[in-house]
Amino acid sequence: MPLWYWIIAGVSLLWNLIGCAFFSMEVFAQDAFMKSMTEEQKTWAKSIPGWIYFVYAAAVSTGVAGSVGLFLRADWTVLVFAISLAAVLIQMGYTMLVAGGLRVMGPSGAVMPGIVMFIAAALLVFSQYARSWNWLG
Repeated sequence: MPLWYWIIAGVSLLWNLIGCAFFSMEVFAQDAFMKSMTEEQKTWAKSIPGWIYFVYAAAVSTGVAGSVGLFLRADWTVLVFAISLAAVLIQMGYTMLVAGGLRVMGPSGAVMPGIVMFIAAALLVFSQYARSWNWLG
């Protein structure tokens, strides 16, 4: 196994644990999380339906599981990263497009969701690459 594989696995785990921390803040410390928001942004954030938080939880938990799968070199890693990407796309698509997040947060509000979607896709592609080299399973 090349050293860079383990570095990517480590960065992946760190990234997804940070995602878990943001999820926790958004769910359990929502008032503190929204302190710097405008009233319109707070209204928008409070209008997000509860089911989207289940999707958010699925995105971050499967992201962590996929990262652990990289360390374990498990054959299920690709599937778990695929589920994570699907959950990220549903969550970001709903909050930013359907619920109007882009309108409320402005164009700069699309930067972080874009980064999250890109990294989720990149981790899926990386896990597929690792599987093609028989590094997983």
